[in-house]
Parts: sequence; C-alpha cells; structure tokens
Amino acid sequence: MPKSRKTKVWLKLILPEFLGKKEVGEIPANEPEATKGRRVILSAIDVLGDFNKYYLKFIFKVGEVDNQNAYLFFDGLECTRDYVARMIRRKVDRTDLVVDKTTKDGVTLRIKTIVVTRRVPSGIRTKMRKRIDEILSKEVPELTMDDFILKVLSDDFKNSIISTLNKIYPVRHFEFRKIEVKTPLEELVKIEKAKKEAK
Repeated sequence: MPKSRKTKVWLKLILPEFLGKKEVGEIPANEPEATKGRRVILSAIDVLGDFNKYYLKFIFKVGEVDNQNAYLFFDGLECTRDYVARMIRRKVDRTDLVVDKTTKDGVTLRIKTIVVTRRVPSGIRTKMRKRIDEILSKEVPELTMDDFILKVLSDDFKNSIISTLNKIYPVRHFEFRKIEVKTPLEELVKIEKAKKEAK
C-alpha cells in the first residue's frame, strides 16, 4: 500500500514580544517541529510599519512552535545593499567598524557600523572607530538585547552618535549597517524563558 502523505499545515509567524508579538505571515510545514531554526527575512515596513525604515531588513529564526504558531526570535538586521551604495558617492571616505559586544542578558551581538565623511586622514577615521567602540562598550552591557535593538531603531540614538562624531569631524552619514546574533538559538530560547519566569 502507498504511504499516506502527511497534510501540510500552515503556521502563523509571530514576532518577538519586544516587536509587538503580532502575526506577520505564514509558513508551511509537514511537521511543526521541523520549522525550528528556519530563517525568515522580513522588511522593516512589515515588522515596524514604518516606511522611513524602508532600507532595513530583519532576520529571524523560528525558535518555538505549537500547533498553530511559529514564534520568531530576533537573529539580526541589516541595511539593504542599495541603501549603503547610495551613501558611498565619489570623493567620500567610508569608515567601517566591526565589534562583538554582549548584552545585559548574555546575548552576543556582532555590530557593524558605517560612517561616511568627506576625504579625511586615516588618523581621523581611527578616532571615529575608537569613539563608536567606546559608546557601544558603555551602552550594550547596560541593556538587554531587546532594549538595545529598540535603541538602534531609534533615530535619537543614531543622532546622538552623529553629534558625538561631529566633534571629531563632520559626518555625512552614520548607520548600524548590520547586527548579527552570535548566541545559538537554543540559548536565546532559554534566555527568553528565564525572562518570562522572572516576570
């Protein structure tokens, strides 16, 4: 006898609590458990409903499931290539910084920033990298991952960094170009459960 084919189910994709815990689509699965670890990429417009953040995309992973829902865990965000390319015009200098920092709740993030200025000596660029690193070294350990990401999404934080860098040299653009979660998904699930139990 032929094997009976399992009916494919559709699970609702649910955002993390710090991003509103709303439904943002569906995902097909033969077995709900098999969706764990699957990557989901969404535009910031879908996640935040903010058209001003059109240049950002969010990366999530399915961390937990039940019979109806697939719960997304934040795995990173990044600027689109087109957006970064538009910042890099002729006669400008691009200063990149890549650092790993650990949040208050034990999540390790790889943070990649970009500063665009007019042509400047390498010493100025070194000072800018050092200043950004100092700001992140102070801010990240004081915040949970959720709070840090919300702060990154806040123009107030970006503008305060630009204001600080302007004291070294006038800045044309500053962005968090990419943020990656380096902590394994299993650990993120444990951290989230511990938070809920603490409440």
